[in-house]
Amino acid sequence: MKNVRRHNCDEKKYIVLFGLIFILHNAFGEIKNGYGKDIILLNESLKNLKAIVSESDRLTAARRRQIGSKIASLENSISYYKVTESLLNQFKMIAPDLYAEIDTIRDGKGRPVNVYIKFVPINSTELQAWGTTYINQSETDSVAYCSEYGEYAVSVKIWIVNRALVVLSHELGHVKYQVPNLASYLKYYKEHYSPNVDGYDILGHKPDDPSGKSAIQFERRFRKEYSNFLKIGSEKIEDPMAIMDAIRKNINKNI
Repeated sequence: MKNVRRHNCDEKKYIVLFGLIFILHNAFGEIKNGYGKDIILLNESLKNLKAIVSESDRLTAARRRQIGSKIASLENSISYYKVTESLLNQFKMIAPDLYAEIDTIRDGKGRPVNVYIKFVPINSTELQAWGTTYINQSETDSVAYCSEYGEYAVSVKIWIVNRALVVLSHELGHVKYQVPNLASYLKYYKEHYSPNVDGYDILGHKPDDPSGKSAIQFERRFRKEYSNFLKIGSEKIEDPMAIMDAIRKNINKNI
């Protein structure tokens, strides 16, 4: 975790908790695909641009290149939405109980909190860690989360690596502890971590750090669930990059 500050959710300054490696307040919190907010608009924009290219024979070469570049960008964004959806479904299938614990999580005042998850390209996050959980206090409520998704919301980003679901389980362990214990955990953090520390793998993982302990425990539970998953004859988790490649190859058929 780094750079603890109190501020409005609109500001792009967050406390960052590293692993191994928040949305409007409504009646029910849940795990959400972090790309989901824009997916309908992305699909519609892609269809419209492809229609322009296929139906017009009066486009200049420069205009075609410009539209082609926009199409590629839209397809890339849609691919990340789809790979995130696929990996979240896999996690739920392998460890439904663990998934449910986070899908129904509430803060210290019993309010539901949404957990937004994005699987992202390797090295694409500002801080170089396989998994990152961004957390911050509301300026007016010490136990309320806020993130780029708004109040009562957690933001988690996971690199698309071979062990992406294990990394996710670790980060969700952090979420499991921090959501109901935000105020007390931030007090602990301020007392135990220097704002200038460079050991990113250490942040959130001192021997007595309760969030780190929760992350390790949650990860172990996931590994056990995955072992049981394989014992009943289920297939191994497909390489996330292979999933991404397949999605990219089929995206033209699905749009």
